[in-house]
Amino acid sequence: MTPLMLMVVAGAGIALLLFLVLKYKFQPFVALMLVSIIVALVAGVKPADLVATIEGGMGKTLGHIAIIIALGAMIGRIIELSGGAEALAKTLIKRFGNRRTPLALTVAGFMVGIPVFFEVGVIILMPLAYGVARAARKPLLIFALPM
Repeated sequence: MTPLMLMVVAGAGIALLLFLVLKYKFQPFVALMLVSIIVALVAGVKPADLVATIEGGMGKTLGHIAIIIALGAMIGRIIELSGGAEALAKTLIKRFGNRRTPLALTVAGFMVGIPVFFEVGVIILMPLAYGVARAARKPLLIFALPM
């Protein structure tokens, strides 16, 4: 395949990625993996080499951590949509009081952050920060920074 055709395939892949995420509300990581597979196959990568190529493209470290982070993001979104984050937020506000809610989130962030990577902890706790901000009717930044 010529370099020009590879650029066209890459551009079409980016367009497809944006379309899937913006129009069909695909989870960004799932859309990225799907588009990566499609672009690789169109570009001539053998199906047997596909996983190694995608992992190599993400880098050794990122290739292993990205999956954990993406799954953490999905779980965080599920917690947010199910109302779990808001229920926990209301409990934290009730226990710590409205003035000390940022402290409650700091404690929660510390507890969650011990066994997991920093990025995963942030992704898991961001829906909680959204829920607390919504329940307390205060700016998100007040609750996101302490985490």
